[in-house]
Amino acid sequence: MKKTLFLIFMCLHLNALAATLVIRGQPLPLEYKNNIYYWPLNLAASPNGKNLFITMDGINKLCFLNTAPPGLLEQMSEISINIKGQLTNWNCFPYITTIHEVRP
Repeated sequence: MKKTLFLIFMCLHLNALAATLVIRGQPLPLEYKNNIYYWPLNLAASPNGKNLFITMDGINKLCFLNTAPPGLLEQMSEISINIKGQLTNWNCFPYITTIHEVRP
């Protein structure tokens, strides 16, 4: 019984952990024309990339293709990016390095 309760509480605890993303390199600046952002032509885009680190309107942002880690929805902006002639919609969030720690 104790093992079962322990496993249940551990599963509940894992849902409360934050998502961690490792970002390497500098953000890529996007060009804006006619309500669409354009990927730089001289840079190769990862064919199965699910997230981007960009500079948009002077602000560094993380963009996710379909979904994003929980807790970021309050500052989301949806944008269209033309990558090598293919238009895709991305969910972007301001890149911040603030860490919040909550203790009982």
